[in-house]
Amino acid sequence: MAWDVQFRNGLWLPQAGWWLDAHHPVDRSFVSHAHFDHLAPHREILCSEGTSKLMGARMPGERREHILPFNQTESLTPEIAVTLYPAGHIFGSAQILLEHAEHGRLLYTGDFKLRRGLSAEVCDTPRADLVIMETTYGRPHYVLPPTAEVISAIIHFCRQTIEDGETPVLFGYSLGKSQEILSGLAGAGLPAMLHPQTLKLTRVYEELGMSFPPYRVFDADQLAGHVVICPPQSPASSFIKKIPHRRTAMITGWALDPGARFRYQCDAAFPLSDHADYDDLLRFVDLVQPRRVLTLHGFASDFARTLRDRGIEAWAIGQDNQLEMPLTLGFPENPAPRPTAATPEAAFASDSLDSFAQTAEQLKSLSGKLDKIALLARYLASLGNEDAALAALYFTGRPFPQTESRALNLGWSVIKRALLDVTGLNEGDYRRAYLRYSDSGDTAEAILAGHTEPQPTPLTDIAQLLCSLADARGPAAKLSLLQERLRALSPAAAKYLIKIITGDLRIGLKEGLVEEAIAASASRPVETVREANLLCGDIAEVVRATRENRLEQIQLQVFHPLQFMLASPEPTAGAILQRLGAPVWLEEKYDGIRCQVHKHGGRVELFSRDLHRITAQFPDLAAAAHTLPGDFIIDGELLAWRDGRALPFAELQKRLGRKGDDFFLGEEIPVSVSCYDLLWRNGINLLKTTLAGRRTALAALLAISPVANTRFTLAPVQQARTEVEIEAAFLAARQRGNEGLMAKDPLSAYTPGRRGLAWLKLKKAYATIDVVVVGVEYGHGKRKGVLSDYTFSIRDEASGRLLTIGKAYSGLTDVEIAELTRHFLENTIEEKGRYRSVVPDTVLEIAFDSIQPSKRHESGYALRFPRIARIRTDKTVAEIDTLATCARLAAGAFITAPEDVRPD
Repeated sequence: MAWDVQFRNGLWLPQAGWWLDAHHPVDRSFVSHAHFDHLAPHREILCSEGTSKLMGARMPGERREHILPFNQTESLTPEIAVTLYPAGHIFGSAQILLEHAEHGRLLYTGDFKLRRGLSAEVCDTPRADLVIMETTYGRPHYVLPPTAEVISAIIHFCRQTIEDGETPVLFGYSLGKSQEILSGLAGAGLPAMLHPQTLKLTRVYEELGMSFPPYRVFDADQLAGHVVICPPQSPASSFIKKIPHRRTAMITGWALDPGARFRYQCDAAFPLSDHADYDDLLRFVDLVQPRRVLTLHGFASDFARTLRDRGIEAWAIGQDNQLEMPLTLGFPENPAPRPTAATPEAAFASDSLDSFAQTAEQLKSLSGKLDKIALLARYLASLGNEDAALAALYFTGRPFPQTESRALNLGWSVIKRALLDVTGLNEGDYRRAYLRYSDSGDTAEAILAGHTEPQPTPLTDIAQLLCSLADARGPAAKLSLLQERLRALSPAAAKYLIKIITGDLRIGLKEGLVEEAIAASASRPVETVREANLLCGDIAEVVRATRENRLEQIQLQVFHPLQFMLASPEPTAGAILQRLGAPVWLEEKYDGIRCQVHKHGGRVELFSRDLHRITAQFPDLAAAAHTLPGDFIIDGELLAWRDGRALPFAELQKRLGRKGDDFFLGEEIPVSVSCYDLLWRNGINLLKTTLAGRRTALAALLAISPVANTRFTLAPVQQARTEVEIEAAFLAARQRGNEGLMAKDPLSAYTPGRRGLAWLKLKKAYATIDVVVVGVEYGHGKRKGVLSDYTFSIRDEASGRLLTIGKAYSGLTDVEIAELTRHFLENTIEEKGRYRSVVPDTVLEIAFDSIQPSKRHESGYALRFPRIARIRTDKTVAEIDTLATCARLAAGAFITAPEDVRPD
């Protein structure tokens, strides 16, 4: 019986019950070495002593460790013996040999090299029947020169640079390559400075018995005459900017490629690697003499073909071209980060997009909140200030801070075109991939495999790209920028670039967890971090302030919109009384949009729920706000308003997006703000004042200006002590055409962005959920020529999948349907008869009478009498309702709507 080897984002050996270098957290895994692309928070690991020490420094945490000395055989299971042999890749790197009476001897190399390194054990070559080997440099072009020649060239570069009055900067990855470079400087008389990450790991090497020539921690004030060794850095990185007069050199095996120094944006590139080159790969196979070889990473398919030409059975694993089948024939069941021609260390430099992508994949695989926080905190702690700021921002799924008005304006069609141009595939290929994964990022990863030439890409480079995309005018300019970047990314990195662009990571990470990770990474109170983020709406700035001990300096500022306080839904009057107690403070819930009104001196600005400036759309409101005295920030609901009452949202929607200089706009669709909170007044922050106190100050402000009162009205408040009184207030609100009731605690503070229990909303009859459209169909009768029937989904937070829950066709105007028809025709993924699968980017608010279990839809629920309440242009797909919300609503009680508001 042969060994059963399965590739599942890592190697799984079911006969042993162990993984080999699993990329995601598992119960038991062999860890070959301590590079991040081979680490995950497993429960139980098998490794060498060196890997254990280095892993503890890079990924602290609780786990069961089996430390096995090299060349010592022990029992892994009653039937399987295990021995670890040095791999020569970095210090502690190990190969694992498994021996079974029936299956034979299986050797897994992990990353390895045969050449004797300066800072690693010498690689061994035990005999084996089956070898699973790393083949990064699996093409004949990649034959490295002797190490001594390369070290001599590096030393000459450093000396020449210092003689010219500049600082030589050698880029080598913080674990392995940097220590190899430092060892190579021995005897050269060149004092070295180490980047803090490199310094930390070099000291672990010394604890393990390694010795190095003299070095010191990086000091920008003492650079003269020193060689700086650091992880790869962008020319624009904050670290590199501290070295004004410099020459940089990348130390990598990929320096053999033509134009390497231009690709890495360095002055020089030297071919030194911790991986076996092509000649050593062939020599390794000759020494081990296997009957069968499985190749992994890099040019796995090419090298497997070379071995087959030499009469050795060999196949690449984990690649679509394993059997030379074209990409268009199929896609893998579970897409994983794809091996490419990029150096593995480069792909996972801590400040790189690849490292971000790997961390995101690990977060996605974790189910526990505390596990997610711990992993993200470790990742953020490994980064410099600016890189950590960008990473935190991108983990919220936003390309820019929420308070910035900048937008990418990059549609799905441009993303698709860029991917097709880079890969040379056609629309059919893309469509099949998208239907397989139902996610733009996952689709990008699948189809880019083997079509890019990855380069180290720091997060700062991604920030520059996003700014350039936002500034570019027209789709052609944006397309060119995106194409250029995709060609230089690994498929895994491209996947998360697309996810950041589309604002939907789908890894089960809420912004609150990011805040907790920021606090944990810097040992700061989470409430302090959370309050700062709520006040400034810029999580990247919060990270910078946390690192620089100036969190307390972040305060509420006028014209910097803060996140709105949110209300939690309750299905019954009884539940509200149980939460808040009697008497309850009630306000009617209007059918408009949230609005913050900021005024300071002669300037007024209006901000919407998504914190975007909307002043230009409502100049009549801005003009009216000028008549109110002093400075303030008001929170309220912006409504279409006529004759003392709110008009349906459909009326307000006619004005949304219209230009504010339309002369007749104010008379055609008059608007007003129902004001229910005052957050800031004449320089005083009122957030921690009680709601009752804020209401008193708000009433006094609005009473001063009768002119403004025609545009800014004080939201009426009433009290109720019993369920009957709440029910009566609810029905009265519904008869006036309003959505329902808000119940508030008059002693509560204002908590921006929080959905706590101080504010509750009662929307029993005709509850609503936010969904995303996944399919459309042509209508009937007068709508037979437009796409007016919409199938929609909610999200399963655990898996990130979109699950259908219903279909609706009523509630939108003819104009809205015509606009959506144009949009869906341009964003169709597949047609099957009348039905079109579309890109899930359109969010709708769906009203319904009740929700109940149903096997008809993927979600397991169905909506009774669903009707489209509105198009939620202010929400992204990341903000739609979840399966958990639907389960809770299904367990609640809904009162039948009055006859005049029941669905048709």
